[in-house]
Amino acid sequence: MRPTELLRRTQTSARSPEQVLDPADMGAARYTRHSFARSFLRAAAAENWRVDRERWDVDADGRGEVVYRVGIGGREVRFVVFSTTLAENDRTDRVIAKAWDVTAALIEGPLTESRSSALRVQVPRQEEGRADDGTLIWTRANRSARFFDYVADRLSAGGQPDIATMGDAAYILRSTAFYSNGKFGLADFDRLGADHPLRLPYRAHMLTAWLLREFSYDLVEHCARARNPRAARLSGDWRRYLGLGNATGLGMVPYVVNHPQVLDAWCATRELPLAHALAQTTAPGDPRVHLARDLLDRATLYFAERAEMPTAPFVTCGELSSQLDVLRGVLSEYIGSGTIDGRPTDHAWQALHLRAASIGAEARGVMDSVIVEVHPELDTEVEELLCCDQRLAVEPAQTCAQLRAVLWDRYAWVQRFDFDDPDEQAHFWFSSENNEEPRRGRRGVDPGEHVEHPIDVARSVTALERDLESARDETTVAAFLVEHPRHRGIVARVQTLTGVPYAEARDNLLARNFLPLNLQRFQLAMYGMDNYMPQSTDWLRVTLYSGAPRAEDVAAGVDDDWIFTRKPRKDA
Repeated sequence: MRPTELLRRTQTSARSPEQVLDPADMGAARYTRHSFARSFLRAAAAENWRVDRERWDVDADGRGEVVYRVGIGGREVRFVVFSTTLAENDRTDRVIAKAWDVTAALIEGPLTESRSSALRVQVPRQEEGRADDGTLIWTRANRSARFFDYVADRLSAGGQPDIATMGDAAYILRSTAFYSNGKFGLADFDRLGADHPLRLPYRAHMLTAWLLREFSYDLVEHCARARNPRAARLSGDWRRYLGLGNATGLGMVPYVVNHPQVLDAWCATRELPLAHALAQTTAPGDPRVHLARDLLDRATLYFAERAEMPTAPFVTCGELSSQLDVLRGVLSEYIGSGTIDGRPTDHAWQALHLRAASIGAEARGVMDSVIVEVHPELDTEVEELLCCDQRLAVEPAQTCAQLRAVLWDRYAWVQRFDFDDPDEQAHFWFSSENNEEPRRGRRGVDPGEHVEHPIDVARSVTALERDLESARDETTVAAFLVEHPRHRGIVARVQTLTGVPYAEARDNLLARNFLPLNLQRFQLAMYGMDNYMPQSTDWLRVTLYSGAPRAEDVAAGVDDDWIFTRKPRKDA
């Protein structure tokens, strides 16, 4: 499952699946240098990807068409944007929306007039449209009702936004969907060759999101100049601070269950760099130690600035800042004396990791992100983890005794759920005809049980174990499945994933007390999102690319340190 010898060796010292896949641990995830947004921009800057505005046909209110031409590793793609304005009561982030302020497509190949005409008709229709096979991504976004016109007005008056008004998670466009990989006729990613700069999973999505953010800057400055030709441009820290807004709900949750090999790859991109870093020796004068202190200082202030941000049921940012302040003291002790808690050590990372874990999962998540940040050695190797085989297959010749052994070894965690207890099966998951995305219903109350999604791994394993109890040891799995065909899916899953350490989240998605936010936040951290603001137990708001390099930065090869980007100063 690991593509290089170094990664295979590192896996042996990585944290156990029981730790990594614990729901509370997953719910404390923070983005790292290997999250998709960070790794994408690192690659783009290394190759000096260039973005040029090929077309800008937009009126004073921001309605019109825009084309960005992007040079990516010797190739070209284009980002074609259709911008309009909606009445506020017509804006919604829901999948069932029929119109958006912005719709866009990331395309390969020439942009002829006939193709432009087709895109003009199809892209704004989104779910009801059809793409050509040279289109990689469709996306859409809405203007922020709170921030877009406010920022345009401030710029038109010659000023900059006020951070007190913009709040903790500043953006001027919020994305609502990214579609790809065959949907609506979009290009299948399997056709991208090994040398294609967008071949890695999510790289095309991250490019699209970054360009959407770039467009948001261009659009708000254009609208400001339409109001006053002498309007200011976003400057100082504001030039890069604004991110791309996003919100996610229950639709994300089944993904990591339905794609276990992907979950393993995502966990490995976090855990293997951490295991590598924790194994390294340190010295008080090591530049990496001093860089880590600087990052920890910044993180402490970053979360202190967000002390009022609503984060329940997660730890408040103010409390997290206080926890990080303790770790700052520990690291300062090490720099000053070579000791941690009075004991000499040449493995400061391991000591800090353990100390952070003793404080709490959130503190450990931040501390580990800092530790990994100062160890870039695995950057290239880790990216190859994301290309994984997702097929599941039954091994018919395996005996029932062998299958039992696999279950005892790999799925002992399901025993903590008692499925004779109605609370452990209080919910079911289904695809809503009205909402067009996965939803959770109350068993015995809400309609839809007849189309329940098979994401009940813990319950299915429990049922399999019960029927295996009466099977003879030497009976083959093939014969067992002839008698019990309903277990075919879970048997294929268990057998295929035997050597895949991080394939199963240790949770029961059917339980009354299941907290979707934990799996959602883990996925969002993998994308590179931050500023987690839960709106309920089922969905949360986030931002992407706050502080990230802009197009001119990347073209100049700049991918500087933008982790824990602090708010703009008043004199920005």
